Amino acid sequence: MNYYKGAIPGSDNFIYFKSEVKLYENDVIVLEEKKYFIERIESGLLILQKVGAIVSVSV
Repeated sequence: MNYYKGAIPGSDNFIYFKSEVKLYENDVIVLEEKKYFIERIESGLLILQKVGAIVSVSV
C-alpha cells in the first residue's frame, strides 16, 4: 500500500489517501467521485489539478 499527500495550488488544505499502485506525474486519480490530474511531484507532495471530465483513457 502506498500513502500519499496531495495539494491543489491556491488551497491550504491537503488531501491524504492511499493507493495499491504507485502514482506518477501525469496520472489521473479519482477520489470520492472527484477527478485530479497529478501535475508534478515535489518532495513527495503531489501537486494536483481538478479535472472536469475524462473523455478517454488508454494504457
